[in-house]
Amino acid sequence: MGDQNITIKDIAQKAGVGLGTVSRVLNNNPHVKDSTRERILSIISEFSYVPSGAARMLVSPRRSQKSVGLLIPRMGNQYFYEILKSLNEQLKKEYYSLMIFNTEEEQGESVRQVVEQGLAGVIVLGDEPLGAREQELLKMHNIPCLYIDYYDEDSNYIHFDNYAGGRTIAEYFISLHYRKVILLGERDVSLQQRDRFKGFNDRVKEEGSPFLISEIDIPNGEDTLNLSRTLLGDRKLGGIFYFSDEMAFGGVQAKKELHSHATLVGYDDIFPSRFLNLTTVRQSSETLGREAGRSILELIRSNNENKIQKVLEPELIIRESSESLYEQ
Repeated sequence: MGDQNITIKDIAQKAGVGLGTVSRVLNNNPHVKDSTRERILSIISEFSYVPSGAARMLVSPRRSQKSVGLLIPRMGNQYFYEILKSLNEQLKKEYYSLMIFNTEEEQGESVRQVVEQGLAGVIVLGDEPLGAREQELLKMHNIPCLYIDYYDEDSNYIHFDNYAGGRTIAEYFISLHYRKVILLGERDVSLQQRDRFKGFNDRVKEEGSPFLISEIDIPNGEDTLNLSRTLLGDRKLGGIFYFSDEMAFGGVQAKKELHSHATLVGYDDIFPSRFLNLTTVRQSSETLGREAGRSILELIRSNNENKIQKVLEPELIIRESSESLYEQ
């Protein structure tokens, strides 16, 4: 009769291997060295180990081989929707379906559902990395995980280089010989915002440009229209670098009202930006979604053995001159 106090973690520790390796042995996966397999099976036999509870899913997983989970922290983000569209189209080509989980309330519950439903892989979108417990749970069940628009050296990820994007905007403002520039971001600073603004500031320092740079943070999701009206009332202001296109839209309206000559630059190049003639940094949602789909499928097919870390280059899209677009 098996020792009910022995767990899969105990087996892994005694064998000197990870939980994923024990999982592969229990699932009769061929991607394990013969010597390692024999050592693990010997320990299992020694303790008469019988999987139970969560571990039982490792032996008889209800793995939905054609479904991938997508964890999204903020459902109202336009850029995320555009990535989702491209990602779903890529997965459909390989006959995979996409299941969406909103992690704004409870990240752990979403990961638990991914495991219980036996999804083939999981994608995490945005600046909300998984907690240690959630990472361990996915690892235990050998479910590959891929971050989009976020990076961590120990994880699989694909993202655009936000630091390079910030430098590109600085280059643009330098070429216009501006002296006063404002960086407008969110109060809860994300990894993306930190990298974009750091890239901008580093490039300005290298140039030795006499920029007067101010950073202003506002509550996440707050309308920027009134603040932009106030900022653009300063005729000495050369330009505003908004953390995102959605933040810049308030500036576009304020610029129109005030007939301002200031240059506004957003970030993302979401769909409405082209119609508002907004200069912005394009990090193609189509490319990111497509590459994310290809990457998660590669991880699934490699049985989570591969490591994927891709950094894509953003592009500055100039749609307005330094003169006011609205003067007639």
